[in-house]
Amino acid sequence: MRALLEGFCSALSSASKLRVTAVGVGHYHTLLDAIEKGDVDVAWLPPILASLASARGKVIPIALPVRNGFCCYSTALFTRTESTLHSPRDLLNCRAAWVDKQSAAGYLIIRSHLKSLGIDLGRAFGSEQFLGSHSAVARAVMAGDADVGATFVYLDPKSLGSTGHITPVSAGWGSARVRILAHAGPIPSDVIAVSARMTPAIRTQLQRMLVYGQSAVVRQAASALFGAEGFQAPMAEHLRPLTSLLAGLESTVEEPVSTSPRARH
Repeated sequence: MRALLEGFCSALSSASKLRVTAVGVGHYHTLLDAIEKGDVDVAWLPPILASLASARGKVIPIALPVRNGFCCYSTALFTRTESTLHSPRDLLNCRAAWVDKQSAAGYLIIRSHLKSLGIDLGRAFGSEQFLGSHSAVARAVMAGDADVGATFVYLDPKSLGSTGHITPVSAGWGSARVRILAHAGPIPSDVIAVSARMTPAIRTQLQRMLVYGQSAVVRQAASALFGAEGFQAPMAEHLRPLTSLLAGLESTVEEPVSTSPRARH
């Protein structure tokens, strides 16, 4: 990863004529502090932190990595097809399986969505277990060790605007047959953002290199680093639903973080 980051910084420096160096930090809150102090100019952020930092005016998203044709996913609360649960209103003293307390798709966002629907989470879930992975959540639900679980789901964009059933393309439950009780999104998989201190000219220059391919070398190095087939410019609809759901969310994000590039002119 470090070698890929150095390669990206080198390509970005050569193409932009800026001095770009890699900066390593231990936690996301440390990264936000570095951005606010002006020590970091470009950061690779998870969706919740990017949304919160953007809403607070600390960063401006410039690119969303695209993988397997998607730059965003959704979160879903699901159960077995033979379950007596058919909607969020049926949730009462249920056994819930979550990924972990910092998981966007596997805990945070679906709970925030349920609260926005007026669901009393204390009454809805009688017991909760944190299993550490999306596959473990799916296994627990399908084995009957949990009544409901939360995981990621990639939805067919054509079904999102319809009033009928949504169509999952892929999800954390794999090929298992499940019933989706609720879903929320879109959630960007991750976000490349720049400090709000960055000048509009440099911000636009960096975005054009990543999103519009104005520098093939930068685009290639970025694709290798982020594991992406391309990049999409963030639109309001990519972040607004997540920002809205996070408005009342009380959570401290302290996940490990890799290094981030720093650009200086």
